[in-house]
Amino acid sequence: MLLNWSEFVAFVTGSVDELLGTELAQVRYGDVGMAFALTTLVAVAAVATIVRLAARRRRYSRQHSGHAIAPRFRKRLWIRAAHTMPKVLVAGALALVIFAAADPFLTATEEVSGFVESRVRVDLVDTSGSMAWEFPDTGKSKAEIARDAHLRFLDMRTGKNDRVSLWLFSTYPYMVDDFVMDDELYYFQVWDAPYVMTQRLDKAMVVPTDKVRIVPAEGDTNIIRPLQSIMKQFDQDEAAIGGGTNQNRAVLIVTDAAVDEFPDTEFAALAQRNVVPYIIYINTSDVRTAMIGHPSTPRLIEMIREYGGDYFDVTDEDSLTRAYEAIDEREAVRVEMRHRALKVPIYSRFLLMAMALLAVGIPLGFVTELVWGTGP
Repeated sequence: MLLNWSEFVAFVTGSVDELLGTELAQVRYGDVGMAFALTTLVAVAAVATIVRLAARRRRYSRQHSGHAIAPRFRKRLWIRAAHTMPKVLVAGALALVIFAAADPFLTATEEVSGFVESRVRVDLVDTSGSMAWEFPDTGKSKAEIARDAHLRFLDMRTGKNDRVSLWLFSTYPYMVDDFVMDDELYYFQVWDAPYVMTQRLDKAMVVPTDKVRIVPAEGDTNIIRPLQSIMKQFDQDEAAIGGGTNQNRAVLIVTDAAVDEFPDTEFAALAQRNVVPYIIYINTSDVRTAMIGHPSTPRLIEMIREYGGDYFDVTDEDSLTRAYEAIDEREAVRVEMRHRALKVPIYSRFLLMAMALLAVGIPLGFVTELVWGTGP
């Protein structure tokens, strides 16, 4: 919807007042390099234009006419000023855009606090050597299939105020980050995490080399150690936020369930803390070839429901939806959020003024060129 004249004047006036009210001595710049690069680019373009205009013949001259145009037939001073004004406005807008590109900001100290309803979860991702083997008929590793499923799950949880911590485990557990509520940051942490941590990479493994971390003594699948570490984290976090005991929490395990030992004791301890385990199961079994007396479902998957949890088969298209719903059914925890605002960006003040100058300068340039651009 276009602005009428009064609204446009109010917009320009407000932009000017906001910019003039800025204490330039207090302004700091977060990206001077970008502004310098743009300035260099503009300077090169300006020099090239000047050289081009100096080298070519003037528009209103004839090389062998022998006549000079009398001053009385040339543009008057006020006409030349009006003809030049649009160029000045566009140049001013360009200068303001360069200032905005430098990411100007003012420093301020303000503590902001509040409460949000959040679901607390730890994501425990299996990065053992078995995850580097091919997922049947895909040409991809189990780890890559698992990561894709995990990221799709995070897409579904975006905006749900999840407070999540990321752990990786193979022989030993590794905490990537403590509890965070930034969906974009957490998504990048999961995306950037290695697929596999092992002491050596077998040639038959199909995992991309840039997604492998070669770590001595790694490669097994010990799920007991990370569950023990996660219980300590839950206890410390519960004490830190001052919440009540036995708050509803969850641990989401992404694994192919090829574990070395079964964590009965750890699952029981999690249940005492009201932490529900869920598994996104990277199922590579084939029920058509399963032998009688040798069930295709691993013991870890069978025991998860004994402790109030559930598993979701990655080969089932609806599993991620059910996992999302299971997490969403958990009662939310009220968490106090505090942060200090130390940086107040003001690039919008420069951009708004630049937009106002362009909105005037470009149409005015067309008009002046049509009216006065055809004479010397």
